[in-house]
Amino acid sequence: MQDAASESRRGAPEGGAVYAFEAIMRSLLIHGEIGPNELGDSLPAAGAKVQTAVAYAFGTTRVCLFVGRKFTFRSNDYLGIIVLAATDGTTQRIDVTYSGGGSGLIGMVWGAGQDIENEVGNAILSMAQQRGLQVEEVPPDGNV
Repeated sequence: MQDAASESRRGAPEGGAVYAFEAIMRSLLIHGEIGPNELGDSLPAAGAKVQTAVAYAFGTTRVCLFVGRKFTFRSNDYLGIIVLAATDGTTQRIDVTYSGGGSGLIGMVWGAGQDIENEVGNAILSMAQQRGLQVEEVPPDGNV
């Protein structure tokens, strides 16, 4: 039986780990790098507004976090969209997920969350392909 916090090393910095508690996200592994300015453009390309953008460096690893929101008529609410990218300069892992936006008594988003994940993920995929970078989809459980 697999623990909810199962460890995945795919795309993690050496000696690091990636923990996935939910399989509701889209993950890309890019051989090369898309810069933070271009990554920030992936949210507006999907019709979302960037609320917060931060970047950090930890030794040779650089991390960028983008938080945005998009109104969807399907859920009649705003969905939060999060893009997290970590790179060592040669390989970059990008995770895209959503939060909130539920409507009604049971908080349904009616598939709008997966749609915005795919819109942002496809914008990032297109950027990578335009640069000639090799991209792999990381399985939802993060394992190879």
